[in-house]
Amino acid sequence: MFLGINTHFIMRFDFEDGLKFASGLGCKGMEVAAGGQAAKEYCDLDKLLADKGELNRWRDAYASHNLEITSLSCHGSPLMPEASIGTEYKRQFRQACELMEKAGLKRMTLVAGLPEGAEGDVTPIWITQQTQEPNLSFWVDTLEWQWENRLIPFWKEQGKIAADHGVTLCFEMQVADMLHTPVKLKRFSEEIGPVVACNFDISHMWVQGIDPVAALRYLGPLVQHVHLKDTYINKDIARLQGMNNTTSSRRPEERSWNFTPIGWGHDEATWREVITTLRYIGYEDILSLEMECEYMTVEEGLRKSVEFIQPIMFTEEVETKWWEYAAFRAQRYFEG
Repeated sequence: MFLGINTHFIMRFDFEDGLKFASGLGCKGMEVAAGGQAAKEYCDLDKLLADKGELNRWRDAYASHNLEITSLSCHGSPLMPEASIGTEYKRQFRQACELMEKAGLKRMTLVAGLPEGAEGDVTPIWITQQTQEPNLSFWVDTLEWQWENRLIPFWKEQGKIAADHGVTLCFEMQVADMLHTPVKLKRFSEEIGPVVACNFDISHMWVQGIDPVAALRYLGPLVQHVHLKDTYINKDIARLQGMNNTTSSRRPEERSWNFTPIGWGHDEATWREVITTLRYIGYEDILSLEMECEYMTVEEGLRKSVEFIQPIMFTEEVETKWWEYAAFRAQRYFEG
């Protein structure tokens, strides 16, 4: 396992200074944001696709700071009902897939998105509850319509594009997304095919009351990328408002939960179990840092996250078990 970072969280720096900061944190991998105007500082899709020399210079810039580009991030709002947003997302998605093939990259991190509730609606709607009451059955119908008419057709089309470029799509199970639980992600992977994998962000599990260790064991080899951030739960507020608290994240002191640096929401024992479970399911890849906390600067939050997680990360692969050494010594003893 090794530390990485998503370039979204070093956007306040110019390109070279951002790479220097990431390297100084101890990062070895980069999850490079490729979608949206803000991403151009670290990945200008138009420029990189148009000029092979520019592409080589781009890769060399990361390598000069001992940073490996391990994935592209194409987060956005792919299922938004506003047609122009979806059209632009598909354009950038296709560009990102083309760039990944040229650069030899295999994994894209992203979200599935959230669509409208019916044909002609203009606002996305997130269905989280069902009921047996006949006059409220529209919830069931709405969710099924979203799944069958928007989610699956869209991602079958994009999934084919990704597969044609040798790209695996690592979907994040976010709150307010169609694929917000491990069960939904696994169903989705079965319908779309092997191009689908998981970018596991533990913070979204805690928000929803999902056991992250159980989720990791359930998903197993589908987990092909990992995000690192924590969730602080304010129990006093949660007792009154539950976890579906709509208070703005700009007022963190009034919310039931907030995203926070690693260790500010859950203790070391909890994180040790998570790291161990990742090894149990065979994950030995990037742990990509995020920092989405309103009450701490990005730089301080990232530094504190690194200080917390580095001592409990596994950094060496186990090639020879302890008992194999013992057996070897015993054999030599009996052979004289």
